Amino acid sequence: MHVPRPPRASTARGSDRARETLRILTENITSGRWPLNSRIPTESELMAELGVGRSTLREAVSSLTALGMLEPARSRGTFVRSLSPVSALLSDFIGSHANPEILQVRRLLEVESTRLAALLRTDEQLERLAAAHERDLNDDQSQGVVRGATPGEFHAIILEAAGNSLMADLHAGLMRGVRTAMARGEMVPQISAAERLADHGRILDAIREQDPVRAAQAAADHVDHDLTTAG
Repeated sequence: MHVPRPPRASTARGSDRARETLRILTENITSGRWPLNSRIPTESELMAELGVGRSTLREAVSSLTALGMLEPARSRGTFVRSLSPVSALLSDFIGSHANPEILQVRRLLEVESTRLAALLRTDEQLERLAAAHERDLNDDQSQGVVRGATPGEFHAIILEAAGNSLMADLHAGLMRGVRTAMARGEMVPQISAAERLADHGRILDAIREQDPVRAAQAAADHVDHDLTTAG
């Protein structure tokens, strides 16, 4: 189905142009023109399409990143991670809860989403999941101790394959809270990058075989030793 190109923002001025650019980018996400987990056009492509400068475009992208709708990936571009700003709103609420409770809810969401992904995934989603895992294996940053806890492409595709958008929004908001806790030193990683990637490999194998029991167990094992509360 043909999707019409969005209007250019060049007729606006100053702050009006910035707001219009943000509106257009948001509409591209919420309308499905940029599907969940897809990579958005490059900066130069968007500047030409919208008729705006680099600073205006970056301001809009930064706003959507802060809302959890976009996620930059080094050397890979910027990806759509949520179709709504719900995750950012949830993170404020989640942050008011004790860290052990946050990790317990993370376990519930990741185990169930992985189980559902094993049952419901498409061949195309499996192909993307395997490719994401392969990129992680080849990433220079995959050496040493894990320093972050973003859902990343691997977990985002699992959540997509689970077919539950509410679960995906809840998880995105939860992980924003986890990153905040880690930045404060309140949560710390317990495993190396090699161990994390081995966990992901077991999850991938179970999803590939469409074995929901093994997939859920692999996800539970991963979450149980991934992070812990400090102190």
